[in-house]
Amino acid sequence: MSEELISAFDIRGTEETGLTIECAWNVGKALAEFLSTTGGVCVTAGVDQADIARGVIEGLRLQGRAVVDAGASTKDLVLSLVKTARLSGAVVIGYDEMEKMTTIELYQEETRLIDSQTGLMAIRELVIAGNFVPAAVKGELTAIA
Repeated sequence: MSEELISAFDIRGTEETGLTIECAWNVGKALAEFLSTTGGVCVTAGVDQADIARGVIEGLRLQGRAVVDAGASTKDLVLSLVKTARLSGAVVIGYDEMEKMTTIELYQEETRLIDSQTGLMAIRELVIAGNFVPAAVKGELTAIA
């Protein structure tokens, strides 16, 4: 994963700059490894980012994480679900109209944003290393939208 994809608060880019489905798949795997608790992860994405969402979801599941697919729900709804269902984290995939690029925000338990100071660079390093050992059992997928 190119360092150019990492901003202070999220991962952002286009397919041309390296934010591909494969990159999203590896981000999902890295997030699964990074989170300190073993609970599920909620994912939401706009309709135009469905392929990126599928990549993140598959990466999380391959690492044994249960995933709640919230479809095109709002960020507020997803973060509320993380708190009430006591999930380990969330992934909010959106689109920045001004910059014309996809954005991926990562959250850990208690809906704390994972930014460049709290783990985004560690996740990037996990993606670059690529030393992911798949879980013995693939994580379950639950769709709520």
